[in-house]
Amino acid sequence: MRRFLTILNVILLITLVILTLYVFDVIDFKFLENNEEPLIEVPIADTPDKVERRKSYEEYMQKGDTYYSSGMYALAIDSYTNASEEEPDRIEPLILIGELQILQKNYDTAKNLATKILQKNEKNTDAKVILGRANIGLEQFEEAKSILDSITIDYPDVLYYQGLLAAFFGEYERARGLLNASVDPEKNPEEEVKAMAQRILNAMNEFDAYQAGLHEHLQVLLARAMVQNNEPQMAKELLWKVLKENRAYRDAWIVLGYSYLKLENFGDAVDALEEAKRQDPDKPETLFYLGLAYAGNDQLQDAIDSLELAAKLNYEPKIHIEQKLAELYFQIEDYETASEKYEEVISFNARDLEYFVRPIWVYIDKLETPDKAVALAEKASLAHPDSAMAYNLLGWAQVANSDFINGKKNLQKALTYDQSFDAPYLNMGTMYEKQGEINRAKEMYKRAWELGNGSAVGNLAAEKYNELLANVLM
Repeated sequence: MRRFLTILNVILLITLVILTLYVFDVIDFKFLENNEEPLIEVPIADTPDKVERRKSYEEYMQKGDTYYSSGMYALAIDSYTNASEEEPDRIEPLILIGELQILQKNYDTAKNLATKILQKNEKNTDAKVILGRANIGLEQFEEAKSILDSITIDYPDVLYYQGLLAAFFGEYERARGLLNASVDPEKNPEEEVKAMAQRILNAMNEFDAYQAGLHEHLQVLLARAMVQNNEPQMAKELLWKVLKENRAYRDAWIVLGYSYLKLENFGDAVDALEEAKRQDPDKPETLFYLGLAYAGNDQLQDAIDSLELAAKLNYEPKIHIEQKLAELYFQIEDYETASEKYEEVISFNARDLEYFVRPIWVYIDKLETPDKAVALAEKASLAHPDSAMAYNLLGWAQVANSDFINGKKNLQKALTYDQSFDAPYLNMGTMYEKQGEINRAKEMYKRAWELGNGSAVGNLAAEKYNELLANVLM
């Protein structure tokens, strides 16, 4: 017994010594370490962990220009605002912010900004144009005309807006002269200005072709051109003047409905277009716009019925109807019909690769018919033989169809065209997961997340990675 107690005391002493050495990092035991892989945290927003060098005015402006040209208007405004804070006396960033506020239909903000610029420099032409355009958006047309007519410099965009407002107020000969001057090649007008001015001129020329044409017909033609120029406020005002005199004017109701669509006032668009339909139930154009208005007003089945009838009555271009119907059938979860409509769209235009993405996804995830996804993806790769996205779509579909050899080959081919493309890594992760190669799957998902940088693909890859990790730890 004494011998047993002596041995036990020795063991306890040795254990105590070893634990003391471990605690003080003299020795370590690998089996006591936590070797769990960390979960990927999907960031809600960028949170840099280091202080970056303060950017210069020029750098902020250049970044803003990049965002502007890419259509990322909120980020562009942030960059121009930072530039303005760097050099508060510079007007250029404020002008660009004003233009972007107009594009985003923030007319009050644009008006206030233009007013502040003019307090700094009362002769600034760009600020006056922004102020005039803001007043048009706010339907303060007389004020807009007064501001724009005060500009004496004959820049093409100034001449265009002066001519537009002259036409709106019935000064047709003056409007014609200003608009013709705005498209003068010696003034180097931008293509957008030329196109907008030409639409107004075409409306007046079309009216001139009619002998003894009624004045209200000219107003409807001008309103149609105005809404095409993204000036639905002016169009709406002209059309209500016409309809107060003649409520039976079908085309005025159609263009009014189109104007309300542009303004995203879907309830009023439905009312106007339903009136046009009552006057002429079989006009395809009315039914098409009415379908769009119903869709915007969340009347999805009414939208489908109206668009299907427009298609039967041969509305052109047909691709516009099929594209909208595909979206609507997808929304009501009729995936079979949605996929048929998507394929119709592709039959009209296979040049736009984006048209292939949704139906391939529907075939894989919703209808579970990956063979159809493969057939469609093969069309995409034939139509776009040098596209990383096309080979990614084909590889994705083949993996879904358990053709791992060809799937891997095409996903790798996609990466030869674009090594920073996140989607092929996501799809290879799915492939390895299906094959039971969990470590390789995790590696691919992690790579997709790193490249995705907050994209939908990257976030999905992070979710899949974390699911695999959780399963391993269970």
